[in-house]
Amino acid sequence: MPVNTGAKTRISIGPRLSAKLPTDKAAALTLLKAITYVKVGEVESIGDYGDTINDVTFASLDSGRSEHLKGLADAGTTDLTIGFDKADTGQLALVDAFYDRSRFDYPFKVEYVDGQVDYFAAKVMGNKKTGITTGDVIKRAVTLGINSDIIDDDVE
Repeated sequence: MPVNTGAKTRISIGPRLSAKLPTDKAAALTLLKAITYVKVGEVESIGDYGDTINDVTFASLDSGRSEHLKGLADAGTTDLTIGFDKADTGQLALVDAFYDRSRFDYPFKVEYVDGQVDYFAAKVMGNKKTGITTGDVIKRAVTLGINSDIIDDDVE
């Protein structure tokens, strides 16, 4: 498969989940595919996302070496940079999710130009207006706190 640019990539948000995603990736994918999503308009960039596993070290007296073990997985946060459009349905859904103080996450879908799709569950943690100058587009900076695995559509 050839490499691609990010052009034509889309991110969408679904309605608030009523429970955590299933731990089985195939079951989670089935649930996430059944959701109706709203595309977020005017997205300029999607920041890095994906798991990092914490390094847990153990120093053995006997061997005199440190051992590295895998600890907690953390998908962290990702930032969206969006051209501000107060009438865009997807942007309004992000704002609603930002103000939602529920313990439940929102599902997100990232669709790439080659047909690859990533899904994840997150909370909208930041919602700021940026780029307020005479020479720039007013933008919305949105931060997503990812609380699930990144599930791609190749899981099945």
